[in-house]
Parts: sequence; C-alpha cells; structure tokens
Amino acid sequence: MATPAEIANDMAAHAAYWQKRDRKTFEACNDAARVIRMFLGRQHVDGRTYYGLHRRLLDLTSRHSAGRVAGAPNFDRALQILHQLRAGATK
Repeated sequence: MATPAEIANDMAAHAAYWQKRDRKTFEACNDAARVIRMFLGRQHVDGRTYYGLHRRLLDLTSRHSAGRVAGAPNFDRALQILHQLRAGATK
C-alpha cells in the first residue's frame, strides 16, 4: 500500500490534471492532498473540514465509478488513508 505522503502527492497530481476539466474533481483532489498533509504535519483538522471532504469524495467515487473515467483519481484510497489518519489523530 502507498504511504500517506504518496497518496497526497497522487491527489495533488490529479488536481493539476482536473483543474480545467472538472471543478468538483479538482477541488476534491486538492482538498484531499491538503488535508492528508495537515494530518501528517500534526495540524488540527476540524470535523467540518474532514466530513465535508469525506462526503465530496464519496459523491465523486460513485460518479467516477459509474462513468468509468479513464485515469480517474482513486478516491477510495484517499478515503481510506484519511480515515486511518483521523483515527490515529484522535488517540
């Protein structure tokens, strides 16, 4: 499995690709990279930020899996690592 930093970098790369193609996908990728890096930097991530991102990633997961978009970001992987990082941060 990829490290959290690798997943953050992957989401940032996807954000750059989707920036002028699909605003919702761009924002979700960009925010996922930012929040993962916040967790890694031991910064506080409030519940509203976390759950808002979580909801958007779930929405986009279903949208991209239904459309079978080639090169679509792996939102499931980002969701899993965010969940793990949040669980580790609350201990």
